[in-house]
Amino acid sequence: MTAAAVHSSYVQKLGSSDPDEVYGALRTIKNSVIGSSSKKALYMRLEIVPAVSTLLADAATSARSREQATAIVGSLVRSREGGAAAAAALAARGVVGALVGQLAGGDARLVEVTERALNALLEHRETLAAAVAAATEGELVGQVLAIIDAADVTALGAQGQGQARVELAVLIVGRLCDSEARQYMVANTGVIAALVRLLLAPRAHWRLQAATLRALSALSYENSEICLALGAVQDGGVAAAVLRLARAGDATLRLYACQVAANLSRMRAMAARDVQAVAVPALVRLVREADGVAAVQALGYLCHEDADVQAVARSAGAIDALVSRLAAAWRVAEGDFGDAVRGADEARAAFLTLGTVVSTNEDCRRAAVDAGAFGHIVRALGHSDAGVRAAACLCARYIVRSVAICRTHAPESGLLRPLLGLLHDSSADVQATAAATLVNLLSDFSPLRVEALKLGLLPTLVQLLDAPAPAVRRNALWAVRNVLIRIDDDTRRAVVDGVGVGRLLDLAAPGCADAAMQEHAVGALRNIAAESAWGIDQLFAARGVDWALDMLARLVAQSSAQTDRAVLVHTLYLVNNVAVRSDSRCCDIAGHDALMRAVVAHVGSTVAEVAIAALWCVSSVASHSRDDGSGASVHAPALRRLGVARTLARLLADQALPLDVRDRVKSCQDYFPEESDEEE
Repeated sequence: MTAAAVHSSYVQKLGSSDPDEVYGALRTIKNSVIGSSSKKALYMRLEIVPAVSTLLADAATSARSREQATAIVGSLVRSREGGAAAAAALAARGVVGALVGQLAGGDARLVEVTERALNALLEHRETLAAAVAAATEGELVGQVLAIIDAADVTALGAQGQGQARVELAVLIVGRLCDSEARQYMVANTGVIAALVRLLLAPRAHWRLQAATLRALSALSYENSEICLALGAVQDGGVAAAVLRLARAGDATLRLYACQVAANLSRMRAMAARDVQAVAVPALVRLVREADGVAAVQALGYLCHEDADVQAVARSAGAIDALVSRLAAAWRVAEGDFGDAVRGADEARAAFLTLGTVVSTNEDCRRAAVDAGAFGHIVRALGHSDAGVRAAACLCARYIVRSVAICRTHAPESGLLRPLLGLLHDSSADVQATAAATLVNLLSDFSPLRVEALKLGLLPTLVQLLDAPAPAVRRNALWAVRNVLIRIDDDTRRAVVDGVGVGRLLDLAAPGCADAAMQEHAVGALRNIAAESAWGIDQLFAARGVDWALDMLARLVAQSSAQTDRAVLVHTLYLVNNVAVRSDSRCCDIAGHDALMRAVVAHVGSTVAEVAIAALWCVSSVASHSRDDGSGASVHAPALRRLGVARTLARLLADQALPLDVRDRVKSCQDYFPEESDEEE
């Protein structure tokens, strides 16, 4: 008999009606697979999973056989090569539920083996998804909740089997909350009250407190309803406990407490002053001291789109700490026993969080530059990991939002050439982020714009307009739009010839499926027409005068609720630019009834930026004088017939009108003096 046949016979014996034979086969299999990747792979091929799953699901299986079968499960899922597949297969057969059921038993040895196997299973992300699919909805939660509810909180102060069992049950609860639907499924079982009871237990072991905080973090992540429910428990008792644990001596406790605080803060379920005073400094300290990326990511999440928190983080030393983490990431990857994967993970997390911290605050951006962030960014743009390259681009993008940095530090940083190279990257994410970063560097105030064009940027951007990835196309067009801001005529002609006005018109037209592309196309057309009569001629020649006017009319006729407001505002300023720069095209605009009615309708808009743009259009059209030397407006009578004067008078009578709109109304009213003929 071959070796494979012998092992196959052991699997077959697991279906025997003789308990001793089953136990003997299990013990032999266990001894074979422990420490042997080849044996684990062999038994997976021999269908060990269905056989073991059946035994664990059978209430008649003896405790000693359960112990052996559970040990086999733990060994199979610890395999580096096939562990994840084994975990998913076992979970799909209901093994997780069976093992959780074993935790409630009285056999101490079986419980210990079960805890080890469950911990090994839960290391694989696919496990619980398969486990929930294999069970009735809520069944698995009900099993672990029963263990938590049965816990005596007065006896959880020591690390023992009872405490470890509850800790594992809590860990499973947290792992289950990997989506909003699962969060609600878990919450609806009453688990929040059970977790809060553990969290507030006066003598709970720190490991159990850490597991409870971790579960609460997963349960509340990006879920405002659950965050508000937690924040209201016992008149803020949970929030107070979280803040207290954020100051704990153990780093793990502090980390998970800060994660919960970040969730509650983001959903406005915890006072901002408490988060800023406790959680932010605690996380910065963890960024300095703790290994791994969890603290770095938690800090980034807490700082996301919150300028006040970002300022507090800077004051607490977050920027220096993050730049130091970048230096450490290179050392981790490049030492004699370097770990490239870990180094890439740490660099990626540090860049993303640093980008978040500097995203809205000028002082933070200057601090990042002073701390040497550009040197790390330039180094990372050549990294072998695409995620690191993209994260470094994103960080650079936020730093160069600063006009002062664009003018001074960016040209000296060596950033431009590697960034241009990433436009040809094999990763679409990297291409998109690199193009987005270039958007700021191509503005008229940046010295790097001319250099980038000399290095061949324009043909690359034109090529990227046809890229398969939508984000790459959008950001390439955004970059083109910025190149056209206050540019010399030769460059404007080169851009127009390369991109094509016809393409821009087609992208700008109503019905464009990609709102971002439409916005950037209209913005580019606005810039083409801003300072160039030649550009205006190109705009109207590409598809014909009537087509262009009809397109503008349809874009302006849409309300800001029907289309992206930015598209509407850009279109109004495009109409304004044409009216200012070209007498003949201004006549065409004034004579297009649908277009002018649409413009006038927006004069009274309650959205200030829309009203101001429409008022500029009216002023520019009305500013053209007759050739008879009278100084009278050519188009004011037609505008008056459309009700412009009445609308302006009504707006000036509105005491609540914003000051910037009022100023524009007064300027526009100069073209419609009171002594003129009454409107029809």
